[in-house]
Amino acid sequence: MIRIVTDSTAYLQKDIQEKCKISVVPLSVEIEGKRYREGIDITDDEFYDLLKKGFSPKTSQPSPNDFLETYKSILSKGDEIVSIHISSKLSGTVNAANAAKTLLGTDKITVIDSKSASEDLAYKVEKACELVEQGKTRKEIENYIEEYYYRVFGYFLPMDINYLKRGGRINNFQHAISSIMKLYFIVHLNEGRIDPLQIVRTERKAKRELMNLVKRFSEKLGGIERGGVVFGGNKEEGEEYRKEASAFLNKEMRSARIGPVLGAHLGPRFLGIAFVTKQGVRK
Repeated sequence: MIRIVTDSTAYLQKDIQEKCKISVVPLSVEIEGKRYREGIDITDDEFYDLLKKGFSPKTSQPSPNDFLETYKSILSKGDEIVSIHISSKLSGTVNAANAAKTLLGTDKITVIDSKSASEDLAYKVEKACELVEQGKTRKEIENYIEEYYYRVFGYFLPMDINYLKRGGRINNFQHAISSIMKLYFIVHLNEGRIDPLQIVRTERKAKRELMNLVKRFSEKLGGIERGGVVFGGNKEEGEEYRKEASAFLNKEMRSARIGPVLGAHLGPRFLGIAFVTKQGVRK
């Protein structure tokens, strides 16, 4: 049997994780010298409360030993592994997974760089689970996920650009101009990176333009197969936006809350739309 492994930045729905028996290796945040494993040692609410109070967390990837523990447990049962993780351009998690695979000296592990994060990563993990249920081999799953990349997209709207600046996603000039003019950056996942996509004058217009971007782009690719609205410490706002986006896009969007590791780079308040199109496009 093939087992799926991912990391905590997929922020999987609990029912899906349990149904597919997915193993999750956590990334961590460090606050005031204390390390917290995402999804284990700190809740999302606790983290965002600290972020709103002005604490500046540092994030860290799992170690090869973290993966060794997970991999050994699965391999000991005679199972194979497909391990799908956050983009290597955002984290060294894939490198740690590959290091563990090398240390084990096994050919029963396939490590995949999703070139994604958050809900985009979750879609790929969920698709891999579906393929396992269909009896696909590890190579077939790897090939499918590589192609699936061209159908999975994510746009995000951070409300506080200072977090983008700290993470190096916008430069000093962009930060200065946007701060003075109170501009909003819509960013997107681009070849595994988080890059600025569009600048909008007001928050209200930025929220609407985020939905417009998704609508225009998805319609060129046959429409939306599945999608979700992403948010952080702003649960009520996120749920309200989910309802608006579902109506505007004529597609029911699910709720997808981002936790500490990615929240540290986007801030306590942000919105996003992640989606899978029915057709693919080369990015």
